[in-house]
Amino acid sequence: MTTQRAARRRAGRWAPLALIVVLGGVLTWLNQGLWWAWLVVAVAAGAVGLAARWWRGRRWFVQLPAWLLAACLVGGLAVAAGPPVVTRTVDGARTAAVPTEQGDVVGVRVRSDQVDVFAGIPYAAPPVDELRWEPPQPALPRAETLIADDFGPSAVQAEPSFVSRATTRLLDAPLEDTLLGGYATDEDALRLNIWRSSSIQPEQRLPVLVFVHGGSFTGGSGALPAYDGAALAARGDAVIVTINYRLGVFGFLADDELGQAAGNQGLRDQIAALEWLRDNIAGFGGDPARVTVAGESAGSGSACILGVSPLAEGLVHGLIGQSGSCLGTVGDRDDGDVYNTEENAHDVADSLSEALGGATLEEMRAMPAERIRSAAASLSTHWFPSIDGAVLPASPTEIYAAGEQNDVPLLLGSNADEASLMLLSAMDSDPRAYETEIREAYGAEADAYLQLYPGEDPHQVLDSRVRAVTDGSMISPTHDWGTSAAATGSEDVYTYFFTRVPPDPSIERFGAYHGAEVMYANGNLGADGDAAYDAVDRRLEAEMTGYWLSFVATGDPNGDERPSWPTLQASPEQVLELGDTTAAVDRPRPQAVDFWSRENQR
Repeated sequence: MTTQRAARRRAGRWAPLALIVVLGGVLTWLNQGLWWAWLVVAVAAGAVGLAARWWRGRRWFVQLPAWLLAACLVGGLAVAAGPPVVTRTVDGARTAAVPTEQGDVVGVRVRSDQVDVFAGIPYAAPPVDELRWEPPQPALPRAETLIADDFGPSAVQAEPSFVSRATTRLLDAPLEDTLLGGYATDEDALRLNIWRSSSIQPEQRLPVLVFVHGGSFTGGSGALPAYDGAALAARGDAVIVTINYRLGVFGFLADDELGQAAGNQGLRDQIAALEWLRDNIAGFGGDPARVTVAGESAGSGSACILGVSPLAEGLVHGLIGQSGSCLGTVGDRDDGDVYNTEENAHDVADSLSEALGGATLEEMRAMPAERIRSAAASLSTHWFPSIDGAVLPASPTEIYAAGEQNDVPLLLGSNADEASLMLLSAMDSDPRAYETEIREAYGAEADAYLQLYPGEDPHQVLDSRVRAVTDGSMISPTHDWGTSAAATGSEDVYTYFFTRVPPDPSIERFGAYHGAEVMYANGNLGADGDAAYDAVDRRLEAEMTGYWLSFVATGDPNGDERPSWPTLQASPEQVLELGDTTAAVDRPRPQAVDFWSRENQR
């Protein structure tokens, strides 16, 4: 018995060390640590084990703080030893030099030498120091050839952290790398990336597809693998481009001191990128007279805005909108309006100045970017396009109603379960509270709302909440965009509805979630996530890339024996369903969509 007690006593003395080792291992795993992180934590735990020989035989008031200090040391190292936040680079044989107005550019041959990629080409001067918040200025000339093998930093936003990495470990969520991943950030991020077929001939001029990333105008990057243009470029039918643009407070500050250029800096960046392409894309085999802008989420909203901005006239010859629109009311975003008025946008800039101690524009330009970003976090709702009199001389709704848009062909649509990521958050599922909330919010329309989105039990309440946001914020605005363009424009409009649920059991509950269509349309299945894609997915990927590239080339997605896609003008009550099967079907949930069309205009 004495021997057993002694053994238990010795084991008890080392139990804290075992817990510390487990703590370090768990935190390193959550932090997605590389091999060297595991080594650092192991060495630290070993050092604790050696040091513990000094204190483990002492009184508890010596041991307790010693073990706690050791736990903090090992845990802190595990959290600090996360993967380095870097930029994305590409390797491969180099291409021949391509001349641009700023100097020659050499790219990299990838995808088994089928595709040339030119990564991280500056299209504007770095918007730093006195150029912070100014409209984009011309890119600087280069004396030396640019080796375009690095996509460069993303625009300033929250970088990957222990919390975001741990979240991707613990939560089964769609598009984890796209939504929670990312690269190193910097204000010097106004760059674009070009993919072309390696077999392109000098005399060829292919249509150009420019993809604008999403991210609620506060995050995202043109370098993310889900947006990679190599698969589309390999087909030899188009030149593919992705871009970065200023985000958050750096992309949408409407300070009075900026005068006529206040606000919408991120949209001006997008226009500057299109101007750079107009002047330089021919050298890469692209046709500057056939440029289609595509985007998803905020990128789709951007495409919509480019379709009405007079500053983009002649730069855009077709638009593809995936799960995002720009139609909506003007007022105060805190009150639910889509856009701030010019006056409200200026008031938000004043609030930022106050948060920074009454700083002037000149003083804010001298501050570190992270200080500005932190101070602006509480105003995040407002870092969004506003009606500025230049980029947006009026609301897009008014511009379309007046027929003053840039009249180009449209291909646009939404997904069946756009708002399903709400399931990751805590939502009130109490039926009584739900009905009270709806009656207070919708007044005379409450009965109509509850008929469309009933809440008889907690499960139904959750489903109705998700469905209402899907219909009201995505499907209805996208439908209104298409019908408005068809009513006042002369170009064809093609609408789709994406219903395919990616075959991943861990995320099937999210259905055809927001962004699910991106990898299908870009030919990038498997770039983000672990879905076991099957023949149905490969067939849909082939169809969608074919539709998209045909539209980019001709303004008409039809061809190559794909199922026929009618125009909105010819079949206003139909859309093309992109799902387990592809076919023209009745437009989804028409009563709900029409309800929101009325509500969103109030």
